[in-house]
Amino acid sequence: MVGGKSTVTRCFSCYPLKLIFPNKVGSSKSDAVWIYALSYGGGIVSGDQISLEISVGDGCTAALTTQASTKVYKSVDSKCSAQFLEARVGRNALLAVIPDPVTCFSTAKYSQMQLFRVHSDSNLVIVDWVTSGRHESGERWEFDLYKSTNHIYLDGDQPLFLDSVLLDKRSGTSIAEQMQEYQVMAMVIISGKKLSR
Repeated sequence: MVGGKSTVTRCFSCYPLKLIFPNKVGSSKSDAVWIYALSYGGGIVSGDQISLEISVGDGCTAALTTQASTKVYKSVDSKCSAQFLEARVGRNALLAVIPDPVTCFSTAKYSQMQLFRVHSDSNLVIVDWVTSGRHESGERWEFDLYKSTNHIYLDGDQPLFLDSVLLDKRSGTSIAEQMQEYQVMAMVIISGKKLSR
């Protein structure tokens, strides 16, 4: 926090991740830093390994999002693409992780791990969702692997929420059969007193 306002104080990113901080998002009265995570080339290429750390200081507000769906391109030589996010949320602070959905192309292999460390008075919103694929290309749950893990720890290492989703072509039943007629799978986590109204 600088001058009583949520502010970006340090930032570093390198290929294949780029971070942008637009000045005008939402009301001018709102006190929030918006962070857009972008990938070069419009998606995650086979074998990409992306790691992101974010710290939201005491009393600050930040929203982490994307400009469009996270496209995961087809796997080459059975390589798995991966993203890792570790976030620390300060006292009376708010972090909203609200990306567009993950969209895996045919044969894609993708794994993501999101780890959040919060205090008893921290506030957190997490939206984690995946679509069935590229409908315009006739793809429906045709990727090989999708794994998403979300862990929230309170005051250091006390587990508060532990969740994992695994869609694996090798499970014996096709992913399309497992998902039946569903086209999207989503999880929303809302935690904290600021969000109870």
